[in-house]
Amino acid sequence: MPRGEQDRSKRLDIIRDMIVRASTAKAPGEVARIWATQYWKVRPVDVMVTASRRGCEPDEYRITGVRHLRDMISGEVARQIPDVPRPYTDLPIHRGGLVGSLVAEPVPRLLSGLDADADPVLGTALAGMRSVIAVPIYDQGQALNWTLQFRAEADGFDPAELEAAFLIANLVGHNHRRMVLSHEVQQLNAALREQFEQVARVQKALLPREIPAIPGLSIATSYLTSEQAGGDYYDFFPFPDGRWGILIADVSGHGAAAATIMAMLHGILHAYAGPATTPGEVMAYANARLMAAGIEGTFVTAFFGIYDPPTATLTYARCGHNPPILKDGTTGEVRFLSGRGGLPLGVLEPYEVENDSVRLRPQDTIVLYTDGITEAFNASREMFGPERLDAALTACSGAPDCVMDSVHAALFKHTGSLARRDDQTLVALRYVGRA
Repeated sequence: MPRGEQDRSKRLDIIRDMIVRASTAKAPGEVARIWATQYWKVRPVDVMVTASRRGCEPDEYRITGVRHLRDMISGEVARQIPDVPRPYTDLPIHRGGLVGSLVAEPVPRLLSGLDADADPVLGTALAGMRSVIAVPIYDQGQALNWTLQFRAEADGFDPAELEAAFLIANLVGHNHRRMVLSHEVQQLNAALREQFEQVARVQKALLPREIPAIPGLSIATSYLTSEQAGGDYYDFFPFPDGRWGILIADVSGHGAAAATIMAMLHGILHAYAGPATTPGEVMAYANARLMAAGIEGTFVTAFFGIYDPPTATLTYARCGHNPPILKDGTTGEVRFLSGRGGLPLGVLEPYEVENDSVRLRPQDTIVLYTDGITEAFNASREMFGPERLDAALTACSGAPDCVMDSVHAALFKHTGSLARRDDQTLVALRYVGRA
């Protein structure tokens, strides 16, 4: 092979190796290190200066790097490049000088016959340099970064090199900038995930730590969170006269806002001191407090029941929430309890909601749930729906633990996934007779 072709082949191998390695880089600095050690073997320059005008006034700039060929080839420069670039704001601002004149106009330039020794900012570093190509790197249409490539020869560059340097520097610069932004996005996502995890931990801490011993009832609960912090909530409230309040609620939306509303509702209900005697009055109180907070665009669906152990009667108010389900302890029949209900909480004031009641017989089971269950989708975008929930409850014994297992199994069969787009909450109450 002729020597010229051998040289071209060697250069092509170097470029190919550089591109392959850069394509696997995981951090912005890794791309810069690969570039610093490889590219200058193909196209050597004596000194390379990088500058930035990002965040500067029109006549200002910052020097972000001064690299000599010997240090680039040896790998010394690569060892100094961090994975994530240091903030530009940590670097001093300069004005004037040779660099100032080169970056004053956002166009690529080739200058020969320089006297770089006299530059007031980089005179020592540029001693002996006699030619330069100045290449702007554009970001959103603005020349914010520059590479200035110097050689000692008075006519060290030709126009073809300027064209190639202009194109390559912008391609590499855009890739580097993309990786910097990607790294920033990853950091932000990690911070957000940590915040959501903290919100989820607080949210779970507001749920009952243990199921209370309510006379005559066997109880099981399940609270499965989605990928985001949500607003599902269930709770139990003892009344002084021996009755028990039973709540399941769902705040509209997801994320920290929904979790915050859920925490507000928790505080409102736990601070409630009466004198209301019906579920509707308790819900009217909660609605008034939520409305007073002035939070727009968010509402809460809720089911609040008051269970009276001596009579095995559950009196309840349904505020825009899914209807409860009764599984008959004698026949095994499953039916949705109708009732008049009312609007969700936090929509309007004054607020009224009708009360309904059901008297439980031995082995009757009441099932409360949030719409994360009935609105769970499969790959074909079919909802789980009330019919499949009905079938899951029909297939189980009605024992609260069996309700949990049967519904979860049916959900997994439907969705084929353990991941959830919405929180899924279940509360099952079985009347086992007077204690």
